[in-house]
Amino acid sequence: MNQTINVGIASLPERSGSLQKVLDSLTNQADNIYVILNYGLQEAPQWINDFKNVYWTISGNEFGANAKFTMSDKVKGYFFSCDDDLLYPNNYVSLTKNMIDFYHCIITYHGKRYDGERPISSYKRSFTTNIRCLNSWYKNTEVHVGGTGCMGFHTDDYKPSYDVQAQKNMADIFLAQDAHMKGVKIMALAHGRDFLRYLPPNDKTVWQTSSDIVQTEILNSFLK
Repeated sequence: MNQTINVGIASLPERSGSLQKVLDSLTNQADNIYVILNYGLQEAPQWINDFKNVYWTISGNEFGANAKFTMSDKVKGYFFSCDDDLLYPNNYVSLTKNMIDFYHCIITYHGKRYDGERPISSYKRSFTTNIRCLNSWYKNTEVHVGGTGCMGFHTDDYKPSYDVQAQKNMADIFLAQDAHMKGVKIMALAHGRDFLRYLPPNDKTVWQTSSDIVQTEILNSFLK
């Protein structure tokens, strides 16, 4: 089994400061960190070249946060999808890697279950279990939808389809659908409240600005 540790992150220019902190927390845990800078015509920050294992490219923001999966079907080994507003502990990769090896599925620290009546009326409101990466959770739990900002898998167990990266700012639901179609479980792990640290962005998050009409439709397409 290939042991290479690959990380994928997408970021915006207004989050340059938090991205630098995130890369600081991950650089010694990974072999390769692939950063998609959704900067359009803006230049990359000068400091990014100080990270010797960071490989970056500038994008026009066509795929939004989903761009973190750009390299996920091109690399071999472990792939960790991360966000530019979360600080990861120095044992994040090793702990998560151990659980990937144990479960042979997709691992996350954030996710939801929808065990209520079908069809689901709302992706954002109809969940019956809500596991948040910033709060504590007491047991490893299979979820219907996992958070892609704190997710990992081995490419022998799962490789995302192109749709996961191509549908702008909808990585969580498209990955959940893709994993379901491929018969790959998503497990949310038990963790403490301070396991991950949040770096509040100056702009609004994807969750705050997006409607859930499309996500609800996709969710109902595979939840039976």
